[in-house]
Amino acid sequence: MSENIQPILETRGLTKHFFTGNALSRTVVKAVQDATLQVYPEKVVALVGESGSGKSTIVRMLAQLYKPTSGDIIFEGENIVKHTSRAALLRYRGKVQMIFQDPFASLNPVHKVSYCLQRPLRIHHKAPPGMASALHRQTIELLEQVSLIPAEDYIKKYPHQLSGGQRQRVAIARALAVEPKVILADEPVSMLDVSIRLGVLNLMDRLREMHGIGFLYVTHDLASARYFADEILVMYAGWIVEKAKSEELIQNPKHPYTQLLLSAVPDPSRGLRTAEIEIKGEIPNLANLGAGCPFAPRCSKVMEKCNTVMPPITTFDDGSWTRCYLFPNN
Repeated sequence: MSENIQPILETRGLTKHFFTGNALSRTVVKAVQDATLQVYPEKVVALVGESGSGKSTIVRMLAQLYKPTSGDIIFEGENIVKHTSRAALLRYRGKVQMIFQDPFASLNPVHKVSYCLQRPLRIHHKAPPGMASALHRQTIELLEQVSLIPAEDYIKKYPHQLSGGQRQRVAIARALAVEPKVILADEPVSMLDVSIRLGVLNLMDRLREMHGIGFLYVTHDLASARYFADEILVMYAGWIVEKAKSEELIQNPKHPYTQLLLSAVPDPSRGLRTAEIEIKGEIPNLANLGAGCPFAPRCSKVMEKCNTVMPPITTFDDGSWTRCYLFPNN
């Protein structure tokens, strides 16, 4: 990324802890630890990892659905964590929109498509007051942008009358309604039929180019991340453990966990042979993490110090980095 292009949205040391139990026996769940990432205009950053690694928690903090335990969220140069007024929150949410994973749950079943799209237009004052014809025209344009054509056939339908792919396109249109600068896409194609996933990814890619929107794309699917994203961040047990350009990460993964993820991706050239990386254990209990690298119990290259101190970030010449003692810290 060119040095003179500034990120539109970034996190610095973002951390989220959840507390369970009672005053006598309280447990701390370390969902996200010291997460730093940047989203640039018209670029896609993918956040990948196993279920429970903290990906969706980061997205919900960026969407201001969760309050960070510590760290900063910088949007257009301003730290929005410090802005607590309702007006400031509304302005931020108008510029940073979210697409949820489940298209069957993200739309209100008792309202028609027209209501779902017109409500954000009204809330964020994107529609001329008292002009029903202008509001209708904007709604039609939104549906056309997400390739629901003819739009008049969809505007009066209820969500249950749409397929999963059509619902997700309506959800994308709803996000577009307020002219966002960033879209947080939390596994937007994982619940769709395989046959229509590519169409939704291509739609988001076209909208990214058309409107200059930056995307944070959350997924557990490395293949779709490689296809859609410019850059990939790999997350494990609350930590971002590697960052690289998409093709570089796929071709030259550095962290053992990234190598494990790639070994699990079906490869026709391997036939029925087992993956080259030994897979053992499961993601650790986030309420009982040790002081060292959380991947150490599963790692085939573990060293003694991996169990005692979290590896620092090692940055490479191309701007990629990883948290692993296999690489000397610069």
